[in-house]
Amino acid sequence: VIEMILQVQRQWMYLENIFIGEDIRKQLPNESAEFDIVNKSWKDVMTKLHQDPNACRGTHTEGLLENLNKMNQSLEAIQRSLDMYLETKRQFFPRFYFLSNDDLLEILGQSKNPEAIQPHLKKCFDNIKSLDMARMRDHWEATHMNSAEKEKVEFKAVVRLEGVVEGWLCEVESMMQKTLKDILRNCRTDLKKHLAKRDKWVRDWPGQMLITSSQIQWTADCEKALDRGDKKGLKSLKKKQTQMLEKFSDAVRGNLTKLERLKLVALITIEVHSREIIERLLKTGTSNCNAFEWMSQLRLYWEEDDCAIRQTNTLFGYGYEYLGNSGRLVITPLTDRCYMTLTTALHLHRGGSPKGPAGTGKTETVKDLGKSLAMYVIVINCSEGLDFKSMGRMFSGLAQSGAWGCFDEFNRINIEVLSVVAQQILSILQALAN
Repeated sequence: VIEMILQVQRQWMYLENIFIGEDIRKQLPNESAEFDIVNKSWKDVMTKLHQDPNACRGTHTEGLLENLNKMNQSLEAIQRSLDMYLETKRQFFPRFYFLSNDDLLEILGQSKNPEAIQPHLKKCFDNIKSLDMARMRDHWEATHMNSAEKEKVEFKAVVRLEGVVEGWLCEVESMMQKTLKDILRNCRTDLKKHLAKRDKWVRDWPGQMLITSSQIQWTADCEKALDRGDKKGLKSLKKKQTQMLEKFSDAVRGNLTKLERLKLVALITIEVHSREIIERLLKTGTSNCNAFEWMSQLRLYWEEDDCAIRQTNTLFGYGYEYLGNSGRLVITPLTDRCYMTLTTALHLHRGGSPKGPAGTGKTETVKDLGKSLAMYVIVINCSEGLDFKSMGRMFSGLAQSGAWGCFDEFNRINIEVLSVVAQQILSILQALAN
C-alpha cells in the first residue's frame, strides 16, 4: 500500500502542476475532468491518513489498495493523453522535439502572451535570443530578431503573433530564412560596389551575411584567377587579399563598438584562412578550377538566386539559420580535412564521427561546419540516463526539422539502449538513401 501511495503521489505531483494552467484545461477538457476526480479522491485518502497517523491502521483501511490502483491507472491514462497531445504540437513545429515536456507545457500555457515565451526562444533557434514585439489592438506583432550579442536584424515583413504558439513560431522561422536570404542578396550587391573600401560595408550589414558574401566573392575571384592558367592571377589576388587584411587589422585597432569588433574578428578569421588557401594554391602550382587542391576547399557560390556550397563533388544549400555574431573557429589543415570527411559523409547519407582526445575541438568543429552552411546544430550531451524513447524523440525532431544533431560522449549510453539507437539510426539512413 505504501509503495502504491508513493507511486500515485509522484504522478499526482507532476500532473497537478500542469493542470493548474487554464490553457491546458481548455485544450484537454476530458483529461482535466478525469484529473479532478483523481485529485479529489487522493486528497480524501491523504486527509484520512493525516487524521489517523498510525501506519498499520491507516494502510489497512478497506478498499484503499483498490482505490489507489484505480487512481494509478487513471493518472497513467492522463499521462498518455498528455504525451499524445504534446506529440501533435511537436509535429506542427518540429523544433519543439528538442525541448523538455515541462518547457513545452510552459510555452503552450502562455499562448495568449507572446512576451512570456521570449525566454524559451533561445531553445528553439540557434541565436534568436528575443524578438522585438509590439502590441496592436487585437494582436501582437514581431518586427526584429535580436541575437545574444545584441545584434538586431529587421524582418522583411512584420510577423503577426496570433493564434496557436506553434503556428506563429513556424511563421517566425520562415520569416527568419526569407529575411536572411534577402539580406544576403543585397549584401552581395553592396560588396561589389565597395570592393576597394570594405570598412563602410562591414558596418552596414549583419556579421553572418558579411562572412557569407565575402566567401562568395572570394570563390569567384579565385576561380577567375585560376582560369587564367598562370600564376599571375593568383599572385595579384594574394596581394589584394593581404592589403584587405591589413586594412581590417588597422580597423580592429581603431575605436569600434563591441558588435563591430565581433563582426571584424570573425571576418578576419575567415579571410586569413582564405589567404592561406591562395598561398597553398600558389605553392602547389594549381592552375585550373578542376584541380583537387581547389576542389577540396569549402566553396560558396551564388547560383540561381540562392547560395550553394560545394566541396569535392558534394553540393549543399545554405540553411539561412540566424547565427548572430557568435565568433568563428580558426581553420587549420586538420579542420579542413574534417570538413571534407563530414561533407562527403553527408553527401553519401551517412553520419560522421570525429575521434580524438578530450578538449581538442571535435564538437566545435562540427558546430563550425554547421555555421559555414548556416545549419541549426543541436549538441546533445549523452549520459547513462538516456533511454531509447528520448533518443527517438531527438531523432524524430532532427528528421523533421532538418537540423544537425551532434551527440557528445555517445559511448556513455547504456549498451541495451545503444542497440535500439543503432536500429533507429539505421532506419533514418535507409530512408535517406532511398
